Amino acid sequence: SIEFPVSPFNLPLAELRERVQALDAVAHASLHVRSRGVLVVEVDERVPVAVWRFDNGLVLLDKTGYRIATVPSRNSRPDLPLVAGLGADAAIPEALQLYDVARPIRDRLRGFIRVGERRWDVVLDRGQTIKLPETQAVTAFKKVIELDVAQDLLERDISVVDFRNPQRPVLRLGQTSIGRIHD
Repeated sequence: SIEFPVSPFNLPLAELRERVQALDAVAHASLHVRSRGVLVVEVDERVPVAVWRFDNGLVLLDKTGYRIATVPSRNSRPDLPLVAGLGADAAIPEALQLYDVARPIRDRLRGFIRVGERRWDVVLDRGQTIKLPETQAVTAFKKVIELDVAQDLLERDISVVDFRNPQRPVLRLGQTSIGRIHD
């Protein structure tokens, strides 16, 4: 609503800064007037680190879980990990740690599901799920990855690796293996 040219003394810089900072993709903004009346707007953008799937669609989140923008489809940002579930946005730092641990199996990774706003399930291709505990999820996931590297655990016909109790992990066999047992 400002018509230019305008005197630098009449520019509502604080109000303009607040309006720029109100944009979801802006982390911080500063405005000042340089010599000859040039208005300078400096913006620190939020960097997307994950795609969050929730009831209303897909949004990009920054490292703190702050909503940056909506995306039309998962294919818009295949370079970012997918998180889903209520409270996943509030647990983005932990999801990013899990994503880093998943490096050896990243080509099979489909995403992370927040369960009950307290713990994560790791979803892989071929219908496999790794259930992690409420606490020490990153440590438990590292153990699963170590088992996979040493024993090809995730290459076997296993549908669920339940590590919610790391002292007593449970494996659920896939349909083919169950059929072999019953034969």
